[in-house]
Amino acid sequence: MSNHTDMTHSCDFVAPIRRSKEVKAVCAALRALVERGELRSFQEGKLRVGRMPVDIEWPDGRISRLRIDIEAATLTFAALLEAGAGSALYRELKTLARAAQTPGRDAARIDPARAMLRVTEQGGAVSWSIVVTRGEYEYCTRRLIELAREALALAIEAPPLAQNYQPAVAN
Repeated sequence: MSNHTDMTHSCDFVAPIRRSKEVKAVCAALRALVERGELRSFQEGKLRVGRMPVDIEWPDGRISRLRIDIEAATLTFAALLEAGAGSALYRELKTLARAAQTPGRDAARIDPARAMLRVTEQGGAVSWSIVVTRGEYEYCTRRLIELAREALALAIEAPPLAQNYQPAVAN
């Protein structure tokens, strides 16, 4: 006994299949980074309204939260670092972001046809986001992790620039 009126053909019904594909791509990239020792581990959160948090554990034990936003096609490390907008560290981070989007950079360069990098500061917290184009979630995950690692290294290697450096706590 089948009731064909129970079947839904709306976008809401189809969307979870599409979402899981993007989440799987991000997790595949993270898994490969863990296997190579570039990350210690990661823990997926719950997917809610097209967004999912992923807690990333760096090799030194620090934890950062990566947010996957399927609807906005972005991957974000919100509050990755503490650095005021006028600080030398923030200027260094902006320089790193510009260099990552400049032709001729090494393998960590962001291909503008595949992604766009954003670095923002709010209330002393610096966030790194990458806008995913053409469904390139694995590529964007790898690039964002590489650049976040460079940003964290900048903060640690330059104590005069970041005297009060503390990695932002994941919410």
